[in-house]
Amino acid sequence: MKYKVLAVDDEADVLKLVEMALQVEGYKVIRATCGKEALELAEKEKPDVILLDIMMPDMDGMEVFKRLKEKDETAQIPVIMVTGVSEKENIKQLLDEGVKYYIIKPFDFTDISSKIGIAIKESEEEI
Repeated sequence: MKYKVLAVDDEADVLKLVEMALQVEGYKVIRATCGKEALELAEKEKPDVILLDIMMPDMDGMEVFKRLKEKDETAQIPVIMVTGVSEKENIKQLLDEGVKYYIIKPFDFTDISSKIGIAIKESEEEI
């Protein structure tokens, strides 16, 4: 089975690199460049996991995360937050908000791949 990843980032070059790296790993990648588009695609495409950048202009990643968790159709999709901020208090805030997985930029593509694998495996075990 080919797992579907929704990658969300407002930086097109980052999104393209993530897409290429994940396709090599065998994932089907759907791309969104803003929060609104991410919410629409999450409902329509039902990805197995969402890779979500926090810093975006229209709606930040935390707002997208909260909206995803509010809807029955998307609440069970694991979300991996991507942040450029690594201060402990910011990571603690993510965890306090219910974020289970996160990656700090700049990231290594093996980190993304392994984090996605863990998120998918854990979500399948919960079913």
